[in-house]
Amino acid sequence: MITCYALLRKVGANLYLSPYLKTDKVTLLDADTPVVLKSSGMLTKNQKDEASFALYRAIDFSVDRWIQDKQYVPRLLICAVVFLVTYFFMSLAIRDPLPMIDEILVSSGLSIFCWVALARRDTRSSLALQRRYELKGKAGSPDYQEQEGIFALESFLQDVSNLDMQDLSDAICLVEKKEFTLLPEGQRGPWAEEFLELLLLHLKVRQKNLWRMVRRVRAVRESRKPNLRLSQRLFHLSMQQRIDLPLIALAVLLSEQVN
Repeated sequence: MITCYALLRKVGANLYLSPYLKTDKVTLLDADTPVVLKSSGMLTKNQKDEASFALYRAIDFSVDRWIQDKQYVPRLLICAVVFLVTYFFMSLAIRDPLPMIDEILVSSGLSIFCWVALARRDTRSSLALQRRYELKGKAGSPDYQEQEGIFALESFLQDVSNLDMQDLSDAICLVEKKEFTLLPEGQRGPWAEEFLELLLLHLKVRQKNLWRMVRRVRAVRESRKPNLRLSQRLFHLSMQQRIDLPLIALAVLLSEQVN
């Protein structure tokens, strides 16, 4: 069973987490495996459409990366041949006042163009199209299930979104002592570990700026030493709307509670 999660937010974009972003698992996912989308409650039609679109995007991303990795060596060899042939042709056929400079520039330009063209061709190949079609068949019509505990995470996001961002950044960077409880003891379990794994995967692939901040905050909390400078940096970026501070807090604090 392929398990996905929907995290609905009143402030900020909804999140749809799935294992489809694991590019190394593309060939291991069985097209006939049922897909389950877990959420805190019933989804509206728009939310279901939004979820399907998010899963499709994740599949497109992972299949593109998979096929490009698969064709990496042939693509590299072809581009190397293009570079060498172009370089020697220009060296022998064209005389210029700056030896090697023009040859290297033109050969490099043609090699880069060839690399990009071959990469695009690979993503549109019949093998890639077939894999997309197989995976999207089940992802487009998942089974919807309610998961106890997701509502608690959504409530946490709502609560911290209403906090002063300076207070929140101080709290997660240990400048001020404040305890947070994301999940009651009875609502934790294997699903929470899976949810956290997919959340961190989503940040690492889709929101790399947040992923970097999560890693820095986790390092601070593991060292148990307050970091005022990082707190000020988080607050500054949050005020500029360049980071999603509540989501960073969720990822960091959930990591502590689950692990």
